[in-house]
Amino acid sequence: MKKIVYMLMAVAAVVSISCSSDDPWSDYEEWANGQGNNMEGGSIGGGASTGTALTSELGTFDISINTDPLSETETIPGSNDTYYEDYVETFSPVATIKIAFSGSDASVSGSADGVTVSKSGAHVTVKSEAKNIAYELSGTTTDGSFKIYSDKKFKLTLNGVNITNPSGAAINNQGKRAYVVVSDGTENTLTDGTSYTMVDGEDQKAAFFSEGKLDFSGAGRLSVYAKGKNGIVSDDYVYIRPNTNIYVNSTASNGIKTNDGVIIKGGVVNVEVSAAASKGIKTDGFVQIDGGRITLITTGGTEYDSDDKEYKGCAALKADSIIVINNGELLVKSTGGGGKGISGDQTFTVNGGSIKAIASGSNSNSVSAKAIKTDGDITIAGGSIMARAAAHEAMESKGKMTISAGTVAAYSSDDAINSAKDMVINGGYVFCYSTGNDGFDSNGNLTINGGVVIGCGTSSPEEGIDAAEGKTLSFNGGTIIGIGGGAEATSGSQQKATLTGVTVSSGAYLTVQDASGNNIFAFKSPRTYSNATLQVSSPKFTSGTTYTLSTATSASGNDEFYGFISGATVSGESKLGTFTTSTTTSGGMGGGAMGGGGFSGGNGGGGGMPGRW
Repeated sequence: MKKIVYMLMAVAAVVSISCSSDDPWSDYEEWANGQGNNMEGGSIGGGASTGTALTSELGTFDISINTDPLSETETIPGSNDTYYEDYVETFSPVATIKIAFSGSDASVSGSADGVTVSKSGAHVTVKSEAKNIAYELSGTTTDGSFKIYSDKKFKLTLNGVNITNPSGAAINNQGKRAYVVVSDGTENTLTDGTSYTMVDGEDQKAAFFSEGKLDFSGAGRLSVYAKGKNGIVSDDYVYIRPNTNIYVNSTASNGIKTNDGVIIKGGVVNVEVSAAASKGIKTDGFVQIDGGRITLITTGGTEYDSDDKEYKGCAALKADSIIVINNGELLVKSTGGGGKGISGDQTFTVNGGSIKAIASGSNSNSVSAKAIKTDGDITIAGGSIMARAAAHEAMESKGKMTISAGTVAAYSSDDAINSAKDMVINGGYVFCYSTGNDGFDSNGNLTINGGVVIGCGTSSPEEGIDAAEGKTLSFNGGTIIGIGGGAEATSGSQQKATLTGVTVSSGAYLTVQDASGNNIFAFKSPRTYSNATLQVSSPKFTSGTTYTLSTATSASGNDEFYGFISGATVSGESKLGTFTTSTTTSGGMGGGAMGGGGFSGGNGGGGGMPGRW
C-alpha cells in the first residue's frame, strides 16, 4: 500500500505546482454555457468553457440518495498498472462452491481439495488452503452468516442473497483479498445484529467485514444495513469499479471504513449514517475518486472521544491521508451539529469531476460544521465545486489554497472560503458569498493571477476579498470584483484596479464601461449594499483611461457566472460616476475611487470608505 500512497502524493504535488439577507439565488443562472463534469473554466477574455448549461441554487440546493444506475464503460488495465490485481478478470477459478441459504438452513454444492465447509443451521464456515477458489451465495436467511478463513485470494459472487445475522457479521472474511462480484440484475442484502458474539483473537467490525482487500464489481445491487457496528470494513483497502451499485445504511457507526484507502473508479455508492460522530466513508489512509456517483449523508451529532479527550463530529467523507478527486460526482451532506461534508487530515486535490458539499448544522461542543475542511493544502486544478455551510466556513484549508482552473462557488454565514496560509488564484471561475463575514479570507498573502474572481462580503468591517493584516493583496490578472463593508489595499500588483464606495440594490447590475461606452462587464448584486466598498480589476484596464461605473436594471450575454457577464448588453443604465485606475490602491476615499484618479459625477454611490483598510 505504501507504493500507492506515495504515487498519489506525487500526483498531488505535481498538480499543486501547476495550477439584507433574503435568499438571493432563486433566479440565478449558474454555469450557463459553462460547465460539464470535466469543465476547467476558460480564462477571462476567452469566454466561458463550453459544456452543459446548469441552473442551480447555491443557497438552497440539496442532496439526497439516488440509487439509479449509471451507464459506464471501463477498460481493464494492463499488467503494469498499480491496480491490475484488483480486477477479477485476472482471477481464474479452478472450482466453484455454491451456498444456498433457505430459512434456518443452508445447502452446499461443489467441492475442492484443501477446502472444508461446515455449518450450524444457516451459519456457514469455510476453511481453505487452496488457491483460486470461487464461492457463490444465494437464498435468504434471517439467522445465518458466511465466514471464511483463507490465506489465498478468492472470488465471492453474490447471486441474489439476503443474509441477516442477529449476533454478528453477515459476511466475515478472516483471510486475504476477496473479489466481490454482485451478479447482474440481482438484489443482495446483508444485515448485522445489534450485538456481536465475538471470537477470541478475531476482528469482526461490520455487517460485511474483511481482513483483506475488497474489490467490488458487477452490475447487481448490494444493500448493507448496519445495526451493531459499521456497514462495510476492510482492514486493507476497498476498490469499487464502474457499474457497481452499493447502498449502506448504518445506525451504529460508519458506513464504509478501511485502514489503507478507498479507490472508486466508478459505479453508484450511497451511504447514510446516523450515529454520533459517524462517518459515511472513513479511512485511515487515502481516498481517490476517478468516476461514478458517490452520495454520502450524515445526520448524527458530536460524541466525546475518551482516547483523544475531545469531542468529534460526523463527516460524510473523512480521510487521514490525502484526498484526490479526478472525475465523477461526489455529493456530501452533514446535517448534525459539528458535522462536515469533507474532512481531510492532509491535502485535498481536485483535478476534475463535480463536488457538491453541504454542512447545515451549527457548532456543537466546540466542533465546527464546515462543508469542506482540510488540515493540509487545498489545490483545485479543474472540475466544479459547490459548497455551502450554515454556521462556519464553506471551504477551509489549514494550509495553502491554490485554485488554477474549474469552477468554485461557496456560500456561508462565515467566511465563504478561508485559508490559514497563502491563497493563490491562477484561473478558473470562483464565486464567494457570505451572509455574515468575508467572501475570501486569507490569513496569509492573497494573490490573484487570473480567472473570474468574485467575493461578496457583508457590512463593515467584513470584506469581499480579505488578506491578513501585514500581508499583501495582489491583483496580477483576471477579472476581479470584491464588494463588502471594507477592502484591503493592494500592493505589488501588476494589473490595474480601482476602489470606490457604492450603493446598489439587490438584483441590480453594476456595470463598467470604457471611454468608448463598451461594457467591460456587468455584475448582478446578490444583496442590497449601502455605502459599501467596491474593488474592481480587469485585464482590460489601461493607463490614462477614464471608466464609467453605472447601475443597470437588466443585462445579458453569453458568459454568465453567478451574475457576472463579460461584455454584457445592458439596459436601464444610471451613471454613478467615473474613475481611473492604478496598480496600487491605497489611501483614503471620500466618495471616490483610489489610485490614479477620483470617482466623481453621476447619481451617487459615494460615501466615505467604510470598514478597515
